[in-house]
Amino acid sequence: MSLGRPLSRMKTLPIPQSDVSRPLPPFESAPEPRHDAKSLVTAFVAAFAVGLAAGCAASPGSLAPAAHNTVSSGPRDGQNISRALPAASPTPFPASEAGCGPGDDDGAECGVTKGGGPPGKTPQGGLTPQQLRAAYGLPTTWSTAVPNGPMVAIVVAFNNPHAEDNLAAYRSQFGFPACTSKNGCFQLIKMKPTPGAPPPAPAPKGNSVDATTWSDEAALDLAMVSAACPNCRITLVQSVGQDLDSLANAVNVAASYSPAAISNSWGVPEGGGNAPNIDAAAQSAFNHPGIAITASAGDLGSGQVQFPASSPYVTAVGGTSLTASAGSARGYTETAWSGTGSGCSIMIAQPSWQSGTSSCAGERTVPDISMLADATTGVAVYNKDEDGWIQLGGTSLGAPFIAGLYAAAGDYGAATIGAPQLYASLGNFNAVPGTNGSPNGLTGF
Repeated sequence: MSLGRPLSRMKTLPIPQSDVSRPLPPFESAPEPRHDAKSLVTAFVAAFAVGLAAGCAASPGSLAPAAHNTVSSGPRDGQNISRALPAASPTPFPASEAGCGPGDDDGAECGVTKGGGPPGKTPQGGLTPQQLRAAYGLPTTWSTAVPNGPMVAIVVAFNNPHAEDNLAAYRSQFGFPACTSKNGCFQLIKMKPTPGAPPPAPAPKGNSVDATTWSDEAALDLAMVSAACPNCRITLVQSVGQDLDSLANAVNVAASYSPAAISNSWGVPEGGGNAPNIDAAAQSAFNHPGIAITASAGDLGSGQVQFPASSPYVTAVGGTSLTASAGSARGYTETAWSGTGSGCSIMIAQPSWQSGTSSCAGERTVPDISMLADATTGVAVYNKDEDGWIQLGGTSLGAPFIAGLYAAAGDYGAATIGAPQLYASLGNFNAVPGTNGSPNGLTGF
């Protein structure tokens, strides 16, 4: 299934009170205080039963500056998956030199792909946020007030020193209100290594023109959260490595800030000997009731299932190809993207909310919902590490966008996990021809 048609009515929702229900993790220095927004979010509801929204227009206001914090990593539930925690290294590894491949020890790979031509000083191709929102029936205007809405946390690997610059360039280009550490909208959390074995080496940066890195991943994630919820606050949590230990620790740290949603545009294939490493501790890192957690289904094609997309605690986001079509009522045609990960989990049982929608024999089915991933269309993204504007796609596009929509709606539910409301409203979604081997039993995704 794809993103659905918007409802004709508007719904006024309170902004979730972030940062109050869970204690903050330890800091080397305490962050300056932030004040939760006191205004209401006006969410244009987009066909999700959970009310995934087009935007969240908050009233004017200002927040105290957000600190760039360093947080100690720690074992999940007193355990670790298969190795000691990462060790301190002389300098954080630059995300711009870490390829999106799995690296040593079959680490997680990021699901971002390139399309279009070489970088440019202005957008060279790919959909603008206005075009992307229009393609899914979402409003193309938003408040210009200082972003004071719900928080979306993004989990990525390695050091991204230009993350805030990339965010500023994207938002300025397309008319979004500034989201900075100074105005309290943006904060960067750097995971602090602890003694133990060092994290596995990252995949090297490829030499081809279409090679992607974790720097591209972070730039895409920040752009897509902005596109989905222009008035959301954003927290970027950087793990010290792309091994599952480091990333799962980062998810728990992200959850400790009580965001409305957490986006994970990376995954570890269940096959190839990885399943034993995806143990109970790794799985529990995604069990945070009341926080909408999304995960990209990966770019490995039909029959390839990744974790955490296979987790019963997340919404798994697959990919489609989206093409402008003047002759269609929608203005676009959409089909299943051949590169999207999909299939039956070999280790996770089917959650009750997915019952009756899958041909999998009692296993978790991936994905739950899909949207644009084909980089041939892609979206325009700015990345200083790439010397300008590039065109990006992959299922990494959808996970942060859907996370932003969940946050904009603000009604995920205090005890909710996974995607039960989504399956309770299947009739509201766009049908997408071509299932690419999807076993979910639906017309498209």
